[in-house]
Amino acid sequence: MEKKKPLPTIGVDHYTFFEVDTDTAEGTVYKTPYHLKGTVEIVPTDSGGADTFDADNGVYEVSAYIEKMGHDITSADIPPEVDALWRGLERKNGLVEVSNDIKTVYFGVAWRILKSDGTYRYVRYYKGSYSFASNVGGKTKPSSGSIDKQTAKATYTAVQRDYDNNYYAYFDESDLPEGVTKETLEENWFTNMNWYPTAPAGE
Repeated sequence: MEKKKPLPTIGVDHYTFFEVDTDTAEGTVYKTPYHLKGTVEIVPTDSGGADTFDADNGVYEVSAYIEKMGHDITSADIPPEVDALWRGLERKNGLVEVSNDIKTVYFGVAWRILKSDGTYRYVRYYKGSYSFASNVGGKTKPSSGSIDKQTAKATYTAVQRDYDNNYYAYFDESDLPEGVTKETLEENWFTNMNWYPTAPAGE
């Protein structure tokens, strides 16, 4: 198999999240997708290492592990509607009231990363929750000169999906199976968290 030349990534967009309705051994059901516009940056939070078990006066076994699965997202803003959804709150006449009564709500999320050749890498996390600071800060507008634009940040912490114990998945557009078009990919990746790029039967 011919090795592909690694390409740098140059952009990110289409950040879409889906509230998890149910997650059981029979399957995971998601609610209607929500497209969050204004994505500036997504940085994975994954970290890992190795745990060494000593026996017989030496290294007996080494176990590799990954922790802190998820990502930090920087966005132009986190609108009140999204703030309420992520915190598990009900808005009252458009008002977001924050108290100690905040529920942990789980979401699946998908986005795409633009590569330098114009193709995309598609990413999705199956289940996780958001944490973020209050989104009510501000800075005075300067009397002259360029305005310093501010952004909003949040952290998505992934957990294993009960259905299949998976955390996340990704693939490059160039690896699409025969018979699966980019149009089909775009239509399903951001609307159905359970869709897989599978070639049609008989192909």
